[in-house]
Amino acid sequence: MKVGDRVRLTGVPPDLEDFPTKLTFQKCLGHDFTVTAINQIGHVELQIESITGTSGDLIYVSPRFLEIISK
Repeated sequence: MKVGDRVRLTGVPPDLEDFPTKLTFQKCLGHDFTVTAINQIGHVELQIESITGTSGDLIYVSPRFLEIISK
């Protein structure tokens, strides 16, 4: 997985304790995004403005919860 790949969020990390964060992930579930960055620990950055309607919103998620749609 690399920056620019199209991915689909296929799962919600089970260890999310913060309810608003968990709800945000649930809203994004099944949607497609473009990988915008990968951080130092390998989590993928996804801009989720199209889901939340708020400019600059993003999430970081482990690649195990993503499916590559296209490279």
